[in-house]
Amino acid sequence: MRPLEVLLWLTGSAWASWWMVRRPFRPLNLAMTSAALAALVIHLVVEGVRFHMAPTYVLVGSLIALSFRREMSGRPVPQLRTKVRVMIGIPMGLWVLVAAALPLLFPVFTYAKPSGAYGIGTATYVLNDGPAHRDLVVQVWYPTARGLKGTPSGITSRTDLLQTAYASFTGLPRPLFDNMRLIRTHAMVGAPMAPITADRRQFPVVLFSHGPLSANRSQSIFQMEALASQGFVVFAIDHTGYASTTILPDGHEIGPDERATWPVFVDKKSSAMLRTWVEDVRFVVDRLEDLNASDAAGLLTGRLDLDRLGYIGASFGGSVVVQALLDEPRIKAGLAQDGKPYFFDNTLTDLRRPLMYMQSATPYIQVSEAQLAKWGLTADRFRAAEQDHYTRLMRLVGSVTAPIHNVYIRRTNHVTFSDLSLIIQLPNLELMDIRRAHQIINDYTIAFFERYLNGSSERLVDGTSPSPYPEVTAVSRNVACRCDNDTAN
Repeated sequence: MRPLEVLLWLTGSAWASWWMVRRPFRPLNLAMTSAALAALVIHLVVEGVRFHMAPTYVLVGSLIALSFRREMSGRPVPQLRTKVRVMIGIPMGLWVLVAAALPLLFPVFTYAKPSGAYGIGTATYVLNDGPAHRDLVVQVWYPTARGLKGTPSGITSRTDLLQTAYASFTGLPRPLFDNMRLIRTHAMVGAPMAPITADRRQFPVVLFSHGPLSANRSQSIFQMEALASQGFVVFAIDHTGYASTTILPDGHEIGPDERATWPVFVDKKSSAMLRTWVEDVRFVVDRLEDLNASDAAGLLTGRLDLDRLGYIGASFGGSVVVQALLDEPRIKAGLAQDGKPYFFDNTLTDLRRPLMYMQSATPYIQVSEAQLAKWGLTADRFRAAEQDHYTRLMRLVGSVTAPIHNVYIRRTNHVTFSDLSLIIQLPNLELMDIRRAHQIINDYTIAFFERYLNGSSERLVDGTSPSPYPEVTAVSRNVACRCDNDTAN
């Protein structure tokens, strides 16, 4: 809860308790009324109204109405009998608890402060005439001068559309995602890139691909900001027609179409998706070369080092990373986060570029009977698909000759690699604190790209040092390999 939300809730719950135990005498009642009104007005002006505070608004509003009624009547309010107090007090106590729980479970959170040497800017580009006659939208997070003043951006320009997408994915009522409207990031829209210095004119570039249907380019801002603050330029791609929603700069959206699926098996439909997404990535790299030559917005011209190009993907996006490492020679290193092995069979043996494979402890979203029925699957067939995924992944890890890092993170699940557990902070004793999980993910991600894009020596990915995190098991192979990224494949 935000500070003024806490103050308003405390004022209302304390006042309600006083009314239940003993009717406050008139001067105290007037003082409580004034305090509640002041807390309500200040909260609404400074922090703004939100859906999750509705029970608190009702509680405080009811108490204010009772107080005014008492003052208007001029008669003392009789004390309630003990039995009546209990009958009223129990539901009122539950109401007070719900009033506290809603804003705690759906907080207006703050992203962790990035630890890098740079501030963060962000901008959005529409890349027209992409594969399959689609326009692609990319959002870029990039380094700026530290301490640059400006207004932080929100999660996206149309949080109402993102709220609808999250509601559809989780099955929760859309108003519960009202907190997204008030969340601010550390990035400033359109801020100038970090000044050119004698030792730094260009920055390495990292691409990002989201998961299918349930996500879009805004799914992992925690990671975009961390990379940008460390001196990477990160482009998150909306795979139009396959994302939960693609929000264009003019405010309108494009939803998923009939080509999109939530893959379970390595089959024709998942393979078709894979080909399209790889084509999207190659198209984006082509257009980044154009933007680096001449960016009409004046931000990126000459600032992108596309000879140091990395790629991150989450869920199905992770599958695309592995395939793109084989198909697109301009990508030097890739990181797959819980990516199922939907890539083609030759990728299992022919990969020649560095790969990090991050795995959660629960690498697939918990699937209900209703979801299995929607897919036309039984629980046994779903388990068979999971076993096939594991077998193919082990073939990949055991066969490639390029450097490969397999990072297994305990007490995590599939959505740990996104912002969702920040947006909905439901208690789960099986999972570690989401901020610690994000720190681990960011530390390994940055170390990987520092080594394979910037040539730095990084202990987390040196292939020999144990992980400093007890939750992590990291196994590396071929780390001493010096693959020729310019000629391989």
